[in-house]
Amino acid sequence: TAVAGVLHMLVVRGGILNQLAQPIWLSGFGPNKTWRGVLVMTILASLLTWVQAILWQPSLPVNPLVWGAGLGLLYVLAELPNSLVKRRLGIASGTQSARFPWLSAAIDKLDSALLGALVLALWIPGSESEFGFHQSYGFWTVASLSLAANSGIHALLSWILVALHIKQRF
Repeated sequence: TAVAGVLHMLVVRGGILNQLAQPIWLSGFGPNKTWRGVLVMTILASLLTWVQAILWQPSLPVNPLVWGAGLGLLYVLAELPNSLVKRRLGIASGTQSARFPWLSAAIDKLDSALLGALVLALWIPGSESEFGFHQSYGFWTVASLSLAANSGIHALLSWILVALHIKQRF
């Protein structure tokens, strides 16, 4: 989903599919959470997971297209509660809290990573061998490692996109 997120930013920056850039719920999530994002993230994550499955042949529990689509949709859905809370607190879309900017930025990087980490942690303990693990890992170990890795990747990619002037804010 990280590569899908980067490609999504290029779609937004390039004005591609602007007719789908309609807010899902303007007063609830703000203008930046759009139907284009839902569609593009779901499709791109699906296609990229399919390509990865062809190249590396992982053992996935379902068809790679379905798995990827689920990951892309999960990524989008995980960002919505954060947006809803920020709108209720009066924080404008695309900005951070003026009072707690670092906390606000951290939460922005953790939202999608947190839900992904929880889903992965629920899946792996019963399926270690499917993921190539030779020992059993508990829920909290998988969730913590996944959260750290995913939020770190999210932060790094955000920083790169800002440095390349593809994204406006970290």
